[in-house]
Amino acid sequence: MRMIETAQYARPEIIDSGPAPMLQWLKIAQLVIDDSYQRPLALHNWKAIAGIAAQFRWSRFSPVFAAPVEGGLFAVIDGQHRTHAAALCGFSEVPCQIVQMSLAEQAESFAAVNGLVTKVTPHQLFKAALAGGEAKALRMDAVARAGGCQVMTGNASSKLKAPGQIYAVRAFGKCVEHYDETRLVAALQALMAAEGYRDTPELWAGPVLFPLIRALAGTDHGLNSADLARWLEEFDIFTVIDEIENETKRRARLVLPRIAKTKALEEAVSNALADGKAKAVAA
Repeated sequence: MRMIETAQYARPEIIDSGPAPMLQWLKIAQLVIDDSYQRPLALHNWKAIAGIAAQFRWSRFSPVFAAPVEGGLFAVIDGQHRTHAAALCGFSEVPCQIVQMSLAEQAESFAAVNGLVTKVTPHQLFKAALAGGEAKALRMDAVARAGGCQVMTGNASSKLKAPGQIYAVRAFGKCVEHYDETRLVAALQALMAAEGYRDTPELWAGPVLFPLIRALAGTDHGLNSADLARWLEEFDIFTVIDEIENETKRRARLVLPRIAKTKALEEAVSNALADGKAKAVAA
């Protein structure tokens, strides 16, 4: 736990805080949206609202920021998504922070609140989910650890990144959702055991790591982690990466459709694994 600190900065010379806010529950029927400064609700906004409603909890609901307007109503300055979600869930009231202000101040407050928001990173979200005991985060952590790896809860400079550290949290979460856990663990164990992979941080960058994971966990190769490690040591991944890069440049010169490098790498690894299995069966 950390205490609130102010020692790093000097107190502002002038503080004009304006009217103190009031905190109270308001009926949703009293809340209105002023389209002169508010954002319209597009399809992606409604999808976000539906997502909030699907996991609605008051412990995740911060007070709606609102200002009194004519007719006993209140203009929503910040919180229209969560207010719509609350209404969608059937609630008739929401907690609000009410501040008296003019229309111009409302627009300025909207810009300030939405412009100064600190973006929450995927690492921070994963860290919070892990601390909160969310099932998906716990499974991601367990799979990574079983494979001898770690899902990172913060980012780092390229110089500090090391093999076995998984920084692309969202991509790894999708792998955990999509692939068999046993195969995922075997893939990670193989990468950590294979010479050239366990000591090369560049191969653990997302554009290389996840095509490898998807191919190793998604191809029906029938290899355990030890066999996969030996296969990886024989597979010349650097040559494959160079070939994909050269093909990308060739297409650019000839103005041909571009290829997705990560998809091309995944297909190359999958095809090589399938070819190796076919040769083994033939032998």
